[in-house]
Amino acid sequence: MEQRGEWMTAGQFAAKAGVTKRTVQFYDKVGLLNPSYRTESGHRCYTKLDLARLQRILTLKYIGLTIDEIRGIIHRDGYEEDFKESLRIQSTIIGQKMEHLRLVQKTVKETLSLLESLEQVEHERPGPTERYDESNPAWELFASIIRVVNQEYESAFNLQTRIRMHDRFSVNPYKWHHWLFDQLMIPEQSVILELGCGDGTLWQRNADRIPDGWDVTLTDLSEGILNDAKQGLKPYLSPDRLRFMSADAHSIPFPDASFDAVLANHMLYHVSERHQALKEIRRVLKPGGKLFASTMGSRHMIEVKGFLSKLNPHYEHGRQDFACEFGLENGQDQLEAAGFTEIRLLRYEDALRVTDAKPLLDYIRTTPEGRENFTDSRLSKLETMLNESIRQDGTIPITKDVGLFVAVRQ
Repeated sequence: MEQRGEWMTAGQFAAKAGVTKRTVQFYDKVGLLNPSYRTESGHRCYTKLDLARLQRILTLKYIGLTIDEIRGIIHRDGYEEDFKESLRIQSTIIGQKMEHLRLVQKTVKETLSLLESLEQVEHERPGPTERYDESNPAWELFASIIRVVNQEYESAFNLQTRIRMHDRFSVNPYKWHHWLFDQLMIPEQSVILELGCGDGTLWQRNADRIPDGWDVTLTDLSEGILNDAKQGLKPYLSPDRLRFMSADAHSIPFPDASFDAVLANHMLYHVSERHQALKEIRRVLKPGGKLFASTMGSRHMIEVKGFLSKLNPHYEHGRQDFACEFGLENGQDQLEAAGFTEIRLLRYEDALRVTDAKPLLDYIRTTPEGRENFTDSRLSKLETMLNESIRQDGTIPITKDVGLFVAVRQ
């Protein structure tokens, strides 16, 4: 404990931190920052350690967290005592917010661009027009912004919806997660990191095949999904077989040369500033270590884009194409630019033959394209369209175009 001479009154503490005394008193009242000591007369006294606690609160408040959210974070086990852990968690949360803000900004810019093009069309069209009647696509655009703002992070429910659809209608009887695990040619005694582990399905479905010598850490940017993975894996693996932690691919919280292998399963195309993430992956790999990065090609689920084009005349075909970000066609160039060598591309042969419209409809609703383009009326039209195709042809064929890059850090 600090000497009494080093204690600060509430006023001194507020002045030191550059906040008002009322702010300090408020955080005490709501249970966020209680003073380290109170005098017999009830006056608050603070220490240098309280400055670190105040910094956490103000940083989390600055990025938009509520009082309840901040309280839940700062009161977690070990958070108060471990300053490095505190800063790591703050960095991860800031990264999550930045990713979401980038997505919101992108959607707002695209909406503005489309509105401007619509205004130009109306300006050139002869005769009176009603710019904001119910049929005007502007209303749909505003709704898309709302959906993106409220859809901060993908839930495990959405992920499972898509997995179930592929499980049910895939032509290849040897499922993706088993095939992917087969490609992980990693020695028995290895330290492994997965970035963006999602709900942990890969490890659930291969739980009996994980070598005893593997030391595996699963990470995800979303703590909610990470918790889903942890809970979902409990029936399959003992708690000591896997580690879990929240991590941002732009700033991986491990020392240089920590891992023999890094796995990024259908996640790199979600990452902005991907070159920085790839540099980080290369940094934490040991010399000779391998990156396993799965992704999709430009024709993956191409028929879904056809459905959207039929339902929404303003749909931009290539707008939400993850393959344009990091796909089978351009992934090797990005890996080479980040310094990886001996790059190989392995393809997984498969397709879908859909015989029930509802799972496909549910799948489309969980995708960014579906969230941005579907209103209730369009969903109803799509359901009718899909059911009619199944009635006539017995199935809806869907293209799958997926594979895996294996790259080495020299």
